[in-house]
Formats: sequence, C-alpha cells, structure tokens
Amino acid sequence: YLDGSLMCDVDLDICYYNRGRVIEFLQKEFVGKTSKILTLSKLSGKILIKDCGKVVSGKTETEMNGVTALIPKVFGIVKDIEDAYLSEDSFREWCDENKEVYDISLKLKGLIRNKGVHASGMLLSYDELNKTCPIELTSDKDFVSGYDMNWASLLNVKLDLLGLRSVTVVDDVCKQIGINSSDIDVDDPSIYRNLQELKCPHGLFQLEAGTNFKVCREVKPRNIEELSAVLALARPGALAFLDQYAKYIETGETKPIHPFFDNILSSTGGVALYQEQLMKMANKIGFTLDEAEVLRRIVGKKKVSEVRKWKKKIREKIKENKLDHEIGDVLWRVLEDSANYSFNKSHSISYATLSAMTIYLKFNHPKEFFLALLKMTRFEPDPISEISKIHRELKKFGVKLLPPHLIKSDMSFSIENDNIRFGLLSIKGISDKSIKKINSFRNKYSNKFEIFQAAQDAGIPMGILSALIQAGALEGFKQSRSQVVLESQLWKILTDRERRFIIPLGERFDYDLPKIARHLCSFTDENGKVIIKESRRETIRKKYSPYVRIYQQNNKSKRFANWYYEKSCLGYAYDVALRDIFLEKKPNLMTLELVGETPANTLVSFVGEIRDVYKSKSKKGTKYVKFLISDETGTIDALLFQNSFDKIENVNRGSIPEKGNIVIVNGRKKGDAVFIDLMGAQDHKVYTKLSELPNEINEETVRQIDSILDQLGAN
Repeated sequence: YLDGSLMCDVDLDICYYNRGRVIEFLQKEFVGKTSKILTLSKLSGKILIKDCGKVVSGKTETEMNGVTALIPKVFGIVKDIEDAYLSEDSFREWCDENKEVYDISLKLKGLIRNKGVHASGMLLSYDELNKTCPIELTSDKDFVSGYDMNWASLLNVKLDLLGLRSVTVVDDVCKQIGINSSDIDVDDPSIYRNLQELKCPHGLFQLEAGTNFKVCREVKPRNIEELSAVLALARPGALAFLDQYAKYIETGETKPIHPFFDNILSSTGGVALYQEQLMKMANKIGFTLDEAEVLRRIVGKKKVSEVRKWKKKIREKIKENKLDHEIGDVLWRVLEDSANYSFNKSHSISYATLSAMTIYLKFNHPKEFFLALLKMTRFEPDPISEISKIHRELKKFGVKLLPPHLIKSDMSFSIENDNIRFGLLSIKGISDKSIKKINSFRNKYSNKFEIFQAAQDAGIPMGILSALIQAGALEGFKQSRSQVVLESQLWKILTDRERRFIIPLGERFDYDLPKIARHLCSFTDENGKVIIKESRRETIRKKYSPYVRIYQQNNKSKRFANWYYEKSCLGYAYDVALRDIFLEKKPNLMTLELVGETPANTLVSFVGEIRDVYKSKSKKGTKYVKFLISDETGTIDALLFQNSFDKIENVNRGSIPEKGNIVIVNGRKKGDAVFIDLMGAQDHKVYTKLSELPNEINEETVRQIDSILDQLGAN
C-alpha cells in the first residue's frame, strides 16, 4: 500500500542532452507504469474577469487590461477576485458599476478552462498505472494521466525531470579542463570573493535572474550556507526579509522572535527561511516529527487554507504541554506567513552547490565556460538574444568572440588560441539540415563567381548563402555585403548557359555581375546567337527588380547595414558599434555601460535598440511605458511617463517607439533607470527578405531602381 500524500516529489535536474535517455530508461524499466501528467487550467483571477468583461459587456482589450491591473499580487500570486473585491476600492467600484460581469465571473470561477500536459512531470506507479489512474493519449500518442498531479500523485510517485542547462555547462567545462565536477570545492574562497561585487552574472545558475542577482549583491554571501539563503530569499514573500537577513550577515545581529525559538532561527538572522526550521519549531512545542512533516508538506505545497486548520492544533498542543500561549501565537504567525514563501533547505543547498560550481568555473576558466554557454544557445528559445548577453560579458574577461568564417569556423563554437570562433550553425537562418551542404561548400575560392557557383552546386539555398554573406562569413569582396547579396540573387536568376559565359569574363569586368550581364546582351556565341535576348532581359529584370529595391534601401548606410546584418544574424556586431554610427551627428552619445556607472540625477544621452516594452500604471494611477534598451555594452530600463507621451509621439510621426526600434534617448539618470525627456526612433531600415518590402514605392525609388536595372541593358 502506498499513501502518495506522504510520498515525496522527486525532482531531478538532468544534463540537457541526456534528459531523453532518462525518460527512455524509465519507460523501458517500468513498462506500463509511467505516463506524462495532465494539467488543468481553471477560470480564475485576472483572465476570468478580463474575458467576462470582453464577452459579457463588450469591453475593449485595453479597458480590461486597465481593470485587471487593479487586482494585486500577494507574494507573487494574483489575488482571488472575491478577496480583491473586499480589499481594493478601485476594483470594487468597477465591479459595482459592472455587476453583471462580476456576478458571472463568480459563477464561472473554478471551472476548467483547458487542459494540457505538464512540461517536465512524469508519473511512476508501483503497479500497472491504469489500475490507479485513468490514462489518456496526447496528440503525439503518448500516455498522459486522466487526473491532474494532485489526484494522480495520491497513489503514485511524481517525478519532475528537468533538462537543466547549467548541469550540461558544468559537465562540458569539466571535460574541457580535465576534472570531475566532484573535484570542485564549493568552499573555495575564490567563489565568494567574486560574489562580493558581482557584476557579471550571466550563466551563473540561479544568480543570473534579475531578482536573484540583486539579492546576491545585497547579501554578499561568504559561504555555501549564505549562498543557499540568497536563493531562498530571492522569491516572492521571502523578499520582505531581505534587509533583515542582509543586516544579520553584515553585523551578526539576530532579530529575535521569541527566546523559545531563537536557537532554531539563529543561523538565518531570526528569519524562518526554511521548511526544516518550521518542522523543528513544531517539534519543539510537542508535535511528533511525522506531524511536523505533514505540516512541512502543506507549507511546501503552499496550501494556505490547510495551514489555517493548524491554528486550533497549535493552541491545543501549547495547552497540553503547559507552554506560554505567546509561544503558540508566535509559531502560528510564522507558520501563516511562511506558507507563502518558506523553502526546502535540502533543495536550496543543492541548488547553491550547483550555483557555486558555475561561479568557480566561470571566474577560473572563463574561456571554456563561455564556450560551453555558447554551444548551449542553440537550444534556447531566443538564441540570438543569449549570444548577445554572452558577448557583452566576454569583453570583461579579455576573450573575443571572433566572427564566423567559412573556412576557419567549425559547425559549432570553438576555441581559437585565446578567443572563441563563432560556429556556422549558430548563424540565424542556417539549420541542422544544412550541415552536409555547407561542408561540401566549404573550400577556398579565388573569386566571387566561384563562390556563387559552388553554393549552387552544393544545393545551398539562397537564404543560407545570403546569411553567410550578411554575417561576414565570406570575406575578400570589394563590394558592400548588400551588393554581394544582390549579385548572388542575380546569379541564381541566370541560367547555367548564361553562367558559363559569365565566369571567363569575371576578371575583365572586375567581377561586376550586372556589367557582365549587360555585356552578354550584345555578345554572341560561336553560332552567332545573342547570349541574352531582349525577351530574356525583360524576364531577368522582372525577377531581379524586388532584390534591387532591397539593395537600394540597404545601401543607403553601409555601416548601419553591416551592423544590422551582424546583430540580426549573430546576436552581436563586430564590425562597428551602434554608437559609432551615430557619433558624427551626436558627439555626446554615451555607451550604456557608461550610463549605468553615471551618478544619479545626471543628464545622459545614448543610442540603443528597444528589446522590450512594458506598459503599466504607477501606484498613483499615472500611466507610463518602460523600455528595455540595449547596446553592445549593456542594457538599461528607460521610463516614459504620461505627461511626455504627446511630445514623443510628435517626434515619432504620431506613435511611441516600439520593440525593435533603434532609438536615441535624452534623459536623466535616476537610480538604475533613465527617465526619458526625449526619444527619437531612427528611420534607418534594413531589409533581409522580400516579405519585408513595403507594397508601395515612390517615384524617386523607381528612378533609382531603373538606374541600377539599366546596367542589364534594357530601357
């Protein structure tokens, strides 16, 4: 007999590459006893009130976003709409004015919205699984439990199998430098020395996230216990105790809650940070360890309503053991609060150990560490963004990320002397399916036409060849990358017969393909036939014209086009920095690294790319827009408040800049952010594919296109 409610959840963090092998092992070892786990999404909170407002009363998306913003979060969890109605005046006023919406929301609350499959969970049964739980099939024909995890785990073991990037990175780096991960001493002084003024968190397990990074800088952990506390503190609810714990680390002063419990909480400065501490407190007033474990489970699952049932039990236990009633009140208060944040120490210490390993490897073996990180970027949701973050930090470790090179680059990232060479398969637009084609294409070529023809012979699609050219992986051209891409498109349009006549004429015409094509319009073969007839010229012009439009736009600023190509294909620019492109017109522009180091209340001016946009309201109800802006040196938050909306819209043709725009910003530094005075989106536009071309073109553009097409010899 198995009581699943008393069984632990088993969480396994596995090397990213080997997660599939672990699942395959379990399925073979326990045939008919494993399945994925059903998830049920219920109608609740913000989504419920938002959908009801739109469907029942025909409210707009924008209006309902404003209403749902009135529903607060408590310890990171959205308040129940009934609780929000009782505690939030603004929300209650809206609900009273829209009573039908609110009443229907209450009726629908708790109903199943949709079902899905747990991302990493797996169910493991002692007996045949279908004897303890109904089984369904997913769209991929995999088994999935018919119960959600709360019900399914009552009679089965729930496994959480996470493919963790950091585990893979540690394993990779250790293999590169010839050690085992167990050889790393997590008490090594270099680990904690680098945490005292941490500035480069990327790739450090758990510490790279924004909140965790800030907690680490505040606490400045000096050993594995304090590093564990950082990970436990950096969570909703627990953050309220950050100042108390940081002061304890700095001064050694503990904030006592009651002499009866002080020895249990002394190691965390009086904060009940871990579930194990709650168990000790419950055991000390008379509960058995089994009872304390049940309490820990309730707290661990954040079952706040279940915690409330223990108030009477605590009161009875205090009376039974003739303890001061104040002791019971203190325990209840701690228990009620910690149900929202208390962490499992064994989990926290395990994660702190892995975190310490990544810190040790990063600061003692940076080249190998960053190589491992870069190799993992291909499996990230946004590889280009990850490469960009890594590139910013590489410079601080004296390591260069060398650009991709058709001959020098491997398929993946590789170490080249003291630097790292970009891998060809990490260029955006190049896929795993291209490996064989690229390998057969990799050779030394004497001229541009040989490259075009070799790509054609190897079956390299034009998109891949264009990506290689734009990323700078093919070198030695006199022309701009935009022009070489244009000529590669023309080469594709030409027939094999036309190409055979063109290749011998390359040197004579300085490998200018449009000029040679024009020459062939009056050139005859051995039989006296014109190579490119007039009807054929018109066909070429028609197919070639859209690519000429792209070239005509991109060639307006070659430096900006190269920056854009590199940034979009690789995630970073190596040929020119964004600031340098605009420096001639705006000599006071600063790098974002310098902006970040600038004292508060200083006027700043910088150029960057908008990576994200977030619209919200302040506590006083003032609308604002927060922009996350980046350049090659760093990122920063820039805030635009409602009173400046009109001014910014006037500067930007009636709209506020959006994600992906290149903007020049003037503002004032306040804290870690910049308050925007003026922001202008740059009108530079670079196209990389035909679908991006606008449908309409003006007369000037037509004249310029015709001028380029005239090189082909048609009027």
